[in-house]
This record gives sequence, structure tokens and C-alpha cells, in this order.
Amino acid sequence: MATRRNWQRKELLLALNLYCRLPFGHYHSRNSEIIKLADFIGRTPDAVAMKLSNFASFDPYHQARGIKGLQNVAQADRDIWDEFSANWDELGVESEIAYAQLSGVEIQSLITPSPEPNIENVEFSGLTEAERKVKVRLGQQFFRKVIMTSYSSKCCVCGMPIPELLIASHIIPWRDDKHLRVNPHNGLCLCTLHDKGFDRGFFTLAEDYKIVIGEVMRQYLPNSAVHNGFKIYEGQMISLPDKFIPRQEFLAIHRDSYFLG
Repeated sequence: MATRRNWQRKELLLALNLYCRLPFGHYHSRNSEIIKLADFIGRTPDAVAMKLSNFASFDPYHQARGIKGLQNVAQADRDIWDEFSANWDELGVESEIAYAQLSGVEIQSLITPSPEPNIENVEFSGLTEAERKVKVRLGQQFFRKVIMTSYSSKCCVCGMPIPELLIASHIIPWRDDKHLRVNPHNGLCLCTLHDKGFDRGFFTLAEDYKIVIGEVMRQYLPNSAVHNGFKIYEGQMISLPDKFIPRQEFLAIHRDSYFLG
């Protein structure tokens, strides 16, 4: 009889990275990404799929919807989930590096010009320039993957589906809180127009996730472009993600500190 092998931390980290990148509802053993990871780590696709389902059961959003994993979930599963949730910046990057190494991808090849403004000025003590660039880029890469997947690659305001026109936006801006740069609960998927409008405070989200237009923007009405781009969405609820729902405390900070009410 085969001996049951405990999951190692790196295997759990890889599984949690995959959980973040796959759309909810794709956690089944026929999924090609699950099969690929299972082959890499010497597990069955069923085992990997169940691990991803266990992670879904930890998400408060899915708990409220009655999503459940195994009755006796391993403590190691809970531990890696809690570790990830407490330190998205470090664990997101670590999991991206682990996946790249597993796939035989050269880490340096992941350094590409970034659309995020001013990231080259971000400092990480004790790191070389090259290491800093890798860390920043991998963190951005992870954040974008998770946000795009969670929002089905559509702007949560207008539904724009063209990837090249979509931004993994931060509720509390990248420049203002280094601890929230990779946290998907601090993210929204927005088209370029609505990303800029949200970042500049022309609109915000209420506690019920409905769109609130500021008085500064109303000064430009009844201009048709402003009306069609923003006003028509006033009072509508954004399309919520299938995981990592925006945190109310982050939205409250946006309303209080960034919104031009």
C-alpha cells in the first residue's frame, strides 16, 4: 500500500499561487493547469484540485456563500493561507519565483518594462538593483494575474473586455502603502478610463459597492462624453470578483482621502 506523503510548504505555496490565478469554478482535476502542477510535484490532479477547493473554503467571501472544503482540512493548509494573507507582498513574489523555477523559466527574463508609475523608486533594503527590479516586477505580475482572473478580465464598471485596455488598479495607491501593493483585496479591474477616474478621485465606491460620482465631475455635465463615460454608471453596483472581494476598510480610505466629493 502506498505511503501517504505530507504536503511540503513549497508544494502548498505553488498550489495557493495556482488558486489565485485560476477562475473560481475551474478547480477540477480536468483543468490543464492543475494537471501540469500535479505532474510537476508528483501529486494526482484530484489531490491538487481538492487542495484548491480547501483554499476556497478559507475565503470569507466564499464562506458566506456556503463553500466548504474537506471536513478535516490540514492545519498546514490553514497555515499557508494565513501566512499568505498576512504578507501578500513577500509570499506573492516567493510563489511566482517558485513557479518560474518549476517551469524552468529564467527569473531575469521576467523583468519587463512596467506600466506602474514610479516603481523604479521603490526601495527594498539589502537588495541589489537587479534583485529589487525582480521583486517589484514579480509582485506586479502576480497582482495583475490575480485581479484579471478574479474579475474575469473585464472592467468592473463598464465591462470592457480588451486586456490591453485593462488595469489592475489599486484602491489605496501603490505609492501610498507598500504593504498593500500586492494584496488583491486592495485591487479593482478597471479600464484605462475608469482607472484614471478612480485614481484621481472623480468617483468612488459606497459600502454597497455602488458607484458614487463626485461634485467635481458634475461640473463637466451635461457633456456627452462625461455622461456616457461616468454618469450613466452612477448608483450601479460594480461587477464583484469571484474571489478576493475589495475590503471595506480600503474603500473607506479611498472615500475619505482620495475622493473629490
